[in-house]
Amino acid sequence: MPAGTIWVHKAEVTAPPLAADGLPDERDLLHRRGYVKITEDAGGTTVKWTMFTPNWASLYFAIEYILNSPGPYHLNYYSAGWFQERFDLASDAADRLTQLIYKSDIHLSRTVYIQPASENNPRVPPLLRAALEKNEIDEEHSVDCIYDQQSQKFRVQRVGAESTIAKLWGMSPVSYPCLTGHSYDQAVSRIYPEVSRTGDPHYDHIYAAMTSPNGEVVWVPYQRVVLPLKGTRSKKGVRIVTELARVDISPL
Repeated sequence: MPAGTIWVHKAEVTAPPLAADGLPDERDLLHRRGYVKITEDAGGTTVKWTMFTPNWASLYFAIEYILNSPGPYHLNYYSAGWFQERFDLASDAADRLTQLIYKSDIHLSRTVYIQPASENNPRVPPLLRAALEKNEIDEEHSVDCIYDQQSQKFRVQRVGAESTIAKLWGMSPVSYPCLTGHSYDQAVSRIYPEVSRTGDPHYDHIYAAMTSPNGEVVWVPYQRVVLPLKGTRSKKGVRIVTELARVDISPL
């Protein structure tokens, strides 16, 4: 067991049962048995749990625990995917943990949340602000999608080496965010025809549950600018630039 890790069950610090390899089976403990995992390391204090298991007493224990633990504070919880939230103050993390306890019975019916955002927001990342002002972005930081007449869908044609997709999923054209047909693709591509038709940039915030390279489903918050793809008169296309950033969306 990593140094600085404790397991809490029924509001008590407990030595968890071990799997055949002599280590705790984290998935079983969190998803099925209702344990709460608390880790202290150089990155601060992390509380990890699953929302739908009966672990309220252990979470109240965690609230008291983090008030005397080093920051920053990370809440890593599962509800249709893994959420990760960071707080600088223990009191803010404790308040948020309390809120989430009372939301344990909420089952998310959507896996993608999209909200139009104002370009005047002071939290627009510099890269996106420049894209909005110039109505263009370099290939290195962007992804190009071209409309395919046969399938009647926009398909990823090029992935920039410094794009968010490349950093998280690599350059593979068959990674989760590059595939077509699933609910994520249908939601994020809905604005593409309008941008391609009008030539006007579109800026929004997105919070999406996505399959990570290791197969786990994680909730990813990011801001996005969709631009008309220039120099493709014979084809409809868009160029997308995104940044992992705080968004004005809270599924829970």
